[in-house]
Amino acid sequence: MTQPALFISHGSPMMAVQQSATSDFLASLAQTLSKPRAIVVFSAHFDEAHDIVITSGDAPHTIHDFYNFPKPLYEIQYPAPGDPKLANAISEYFYKAGIKTVKSADQGWDHGVWIPLRLMYPAANIPIVQVSINTRLGAQAMYKYGQLLAPLRSDNILIIGSGGISHNLREIFKSPATPNRVQMVNEFTHWVEQKLIAQNTQALLNYLNEAPHALFNHPTQEHFLPLFAALGSNDGKVEKIHEDIEMDILALDAYKFY
Repeated sequence: MTQPALFISHGSPMMAVQQSATSDFLASLAQTLSKPRAIVVFSAHFDEAHDIVITSGDAPHTIHDFYNFPKPLYEIQYPAPGDPKLANAISEYFYKAGIKTVKSADQGWDHGVWIPLRLMYPAANIPIVQVSINTRLGAQAMYKYGQLLAPLRSDNILIIGSGGISHNLREIFKSPATPNRVQMVNEFTHWVEQKLIAQNTQALLNYLNEAPHALFNHPTQEHFLPLFAALGSNDGKVEKIHEDIEMDILALDAYKFY
C-alpha cells in the first residue's frame, strides 16, 4: 500500500471545538484515504534550531501549546501511540545522508499534530512520529527531508506537513487593517497553487524572492515550511483538495501529493 503525502493548514486551535468548513473537511479526509499503518508529521510548532528531533516515545503526551483560549481546549487529550521502531528507521534515513538526528522520548504531540489528526482519526489508534522542522535552514532543507523520507510512503505510511498556506496573525488583529490585505493573500495563495500544479519546484523553493507578498503572508516561515517536506516526498502529481479562508486572511488550503 502506497500512501500520498498531505499538506494541511491546521488553522486556529478553536478548530478543535468549533465546526467550520475546514474542520468538516478534515473530519471527512480520512475517508478518502486508505488507513495508514503510521503517520509521520512535520508540524509548524516543532521548530528546532539545531539537530533534527524525532519523537521516539511509546505514548507521547498531548501538548496544549497555546494561550488565552477557552478552558475546554486544555482538557482535550489525543492519546495516539508513538512508534519507536519507525523513529529509528527515520533516524537511519537521515544518518545515511550524513544528517545528525536526536530521538526524544519526552516530546509530545503539539497542536499542529493533534488538532487535525483528532478530526481525521478520532480513535487515536494510528501510531505517529513527529520530525522537527528548522526555519533557520529554510525551504531547501525541508524539501530534502521530504525526499529522504519518501520511501516510507510505499510502506503504508502517511506523511503530513501541518502548517498554514498563509499565517499573518498580527495582521488579523491589526487596527486599522492593511487596506489591500485580502488581495495580498489571494495573490500569494494563487501563486502557490499555480506553481504546485505546474510542478515548478524551483520557483517554490525560491518563494521568498519570487512569490508575491511572501513576507506579508508569512512574516515568520514556520507555517509554510511543512509544505516543502510534503512536496519533497511526492512522485509528481499534486492536487488541491481544500480551500477556505477564515478571518479574511487566514487561508486554509490543503494539498495532496501522489
